Amino acid sequence: MLCQKLNKHWHHWKHQQLRRVNIPKPNGKTRGLGIPTIADRAWQALLKLAAEPAYEATAGERSYGFRPGRCTADAQKFIFENLKSNCNGKDKLILETDISKCFDEIDHQVMLNKVVLPIEALRGLRIAIKAGVRGEYPSSTKGTPQGGVISPLLANIALDGFENLGSDQWKKERSRPLIRGIRYADDAVFICKPEADIKRLREDIDKFLESRGLRINEAKTKVSKATDGFDFLGWHFRVNSRGVFKSTPSSKNYADIKTKVKATWKSGATTVDRA
Repeated sequence: MLCQKLNKHWHHWKHQQLRRVNIPKPNGKTRGLGIPTIADRAWQALLKLAAEPAYEATAGERSYGFRPGRCTADAQKFIFENLKSNCNGKDKLILETDISKCFDEIDHQVMLNKVVLPIEALRGLRIAIKAGVRGEYPSSTKGTPQGGVISPLLANIALDGFENLGSDQWKKERSRPLIRGIRYADDAVFICKPEADIKRLREDIDKFLESRGLRINEAKTKVSKATDGFDFLGWHFRVNSRGVFKSTPSSKNYADIKTKVKATWKSGATTVDRA
């Protein structure tokens, strides 16, 4: 029944308001998810199938989040390739960035201008991102709800090119860029050689985000030495004083794993084969 409706009546789609579900964040606060109905998720999946190939044809090579055929292990490998001993990783600086309320604040018009879709499908997308939340507000003026099928793709489209900021800084011999960024959805780090102009990079980041209705979270954005280590995607990356690169689970991730193992063991859900 739903498949027949999708095939015959997609141009009459009326997106319903979202259901709010709050999930806890590590800092003790909550993150609000906007959950569409099953039918609306099916409509969004159709739009995603139509829009994703056009985005993938030109998407940045150093963007790894929510993309087909890519995963966090690819991001881990990229960081290793840029911080290993023969790349002088111990001398490099790391700019860790965090975008404040990315999914909640993205400018609607920026997203709609960058998405490649037929006119009728684009109208359907406009309806989807402007759907309000039941009991809170009837219509949305910005952002794309976390919990929607198409939201990760829309965030990738809006932030496309963020990971390339600073790539115009080269050594005089123009052998390699001084800055190489990597992005996973709205999380990004920039690996900088000692002579890189990090202040100019920050200015470029602020301009890029401002044009999309976003801003940097100063409390979570910092510059550190590769030898001091930094957390990214659940790992802790560090280059020791001898230039050896190490990647281990972050302290929070390690604690979470221990808690889950203890809870599973105490629940009696495991069995021991005594044969």
